[in-house]
Amino acid sequence: MPPRWPRVALAVAAVGALATAGPARADDPTWTAKLVARADDIAAKVATLRGLAIKRTIAKGVMDDAGLRARILLRMDEDASAAERAADAAVGKRWGLVPMATDVDKLVVDLLTEQIAGFYDPAEAKLYVSAKPSTDDGWADMLMAHEITHALQDQHFGLTAWMKATKDDSDASLARQALVEGDGMALMIEYRLAGEGYGAPWDHDEVVRLLTAGMNVEQGGSQLIDQAPIALREAMLFPYRAGVGFVAALRKGRPWTAVDAAFARPPRSTEQVLHPALYFADARPDVITATPDPQTIDGSVWGEEGWREFLLAHGVDADVAARAMAGWGGDRVVVRGPAAAVAAPWRAVGAAVTTWDTDVDALEFWDAASHAVDHLAAGTLIVDGPDRMVWITWQGRVTAMERRARTIAIVTGAPLTRWPAALADAWRWSIAWAARP
Repeated sequence: MPPRWPRVALAVAAVGALATAGPARADDPTWTAKLVARADDIAAKVATLRGLAIKRTIAKGVMDDAGLRARILLRMDEDASAAERAADAAVGKRWGLVPMATDVDKLVVDLLTEQIAGFYDPAEAKLYVSAKPSTDDGWADMLMAHEITHALQDQHFGLTAWMKATKDDSDASLARQALVEGDGMALMIEYRLAGEGYGAPWDHDEVVRLLTAGMNVEQGGSQLIDQAPIALREAMLFPYRAGVGFVAALRKGRPWTAVDAAFARPPRSTEQVLHPALYFADARPDVITATPDPQTIDGSVWGEEGWREFLLAHGVDADVAARAMAGWGGDRVVVRGPAAAVAAPWRAVGAAVTTWDTDVDALEFWDAASHAVDHLAAGTLIVDGPDRMVWITWQGRVTAMERRARTIAIVTGAPLTRWPAALADAWRWSIAWAARP
């Protein structure tokens, strides 16, 4: 995802993703205690449905927003230092994913505090229900079923070590997170349906499409997530929305053991999550390595989902963005500059190389990206060719993109005298081309 937004090592159920508001009813301040009291009974049903035995008693608790906020901050600090998070934020700002003045740490903590309805903390091996306004018992039990699924995942697959295996690959990490949350989403849906006498819905593609479509968040609402930058909002929703679609594909005509097998062979990329056929074919991404540079602030893989979020952030229509990204092959994105550029990202230079499955796929991305990069550049277009475009701002900063067959290089924010060298350097990055299935 672009970039590595502050991460929290919690397996969570988000209010927006689960629609846990449910049918309105009078607030009951004791609903969380009642839900925790039902938890062991719910856990037994979840274990049977999911096919994962309860190896040890699952600890449970209730946490108010103040405690939740403190826990989020604690886990953020454990996951990455303040300096690492500042570098990640600088990437988002340099590439125009969030406004330059955004306090990314505060925004992420505010969003999670607002949205988390419950979470499982692998470090403590304990699940918590967030003491938010009450909802009906059916929705509350689904929330508990979701978190119990995470506890069972941890007992059987060891979530902490499993997630740390891809700590340095943000796209692969997001893909793994999608499996974790998709498993929880699919189980809680089956739990609700089983309680009403229905079977699993995963053999019905239209039902899955409607379920995932219902997880979208519209801009302009009253909650903070409705008003958040679209790239950040989409990154937060992706594990739930795309994850349940991925798990639905795993479960189509197969038992839950197919999902267990995915924890043994996790998706390598968000491309595999978005296109499960590529997961089954084990389609591997191209591996791109940037030239060494002592002024590199941060470097990562954005993946299909990350570049889709980039296009959306710069005004590209959602359907156009999805089609443009469908032929993604691989990428590498870096931000370079002096140490002071972390706090002043407009002084940094961004560079990226993307590869595509075919020349046609590259052209489709080129068409969509030219609109997005025009918005990012915020300058005058001075070169408008079929394979090269260059913009310059009144401050003398240059953004350029260039295409060669199925590879595209982009440089943004380069000084007037240095942009040709920055673009030439991007073309020297090494590419290990993966075999196409």
